[in-house]
Amino acid sequence: MPMRVGFTKFRQEMLERELEAIEAMLPTLGVEKVILTGDMVSGVYTPESRIDLIVVQKTELRFGRRADFFSWHLNSGVAVDTQVYTPEEFETCQESIPGLKVAIERGRVLFDA
Repeated sequence: MPMRVGFTKFRQEMLERELEAIEAMLPTLGVEKVILTGDMVSGVYTPESRIDLIVVQKTELRFGRRADFFSWHLNSGVAVDTQVYTPEEFETCQESIPGLKVAIERGRVLFDA
């Protein structure tokens, strides 16, 4: 199926608008830190690009259930992928999870309480 010319630029602009709305909400969500990663940091957009966030938040929920809170509250018109870590996990997992370490090094901090 052919792709509409200019769709990648359109997708970038859509993601940037949604990210602005998300950034405005972050102080109200009880997060300690939020880091933007992925295509929006690298600047390499595709029609499948989404907003990728690493979130640090105090929570008692299991790892697999933590993103549900953000899916509900962010209510975004684009795909938002959140990986939520407790403050303790965030500190200890930086060295043991290579992908997390790279995301922290290359990512852009959106919020830091």
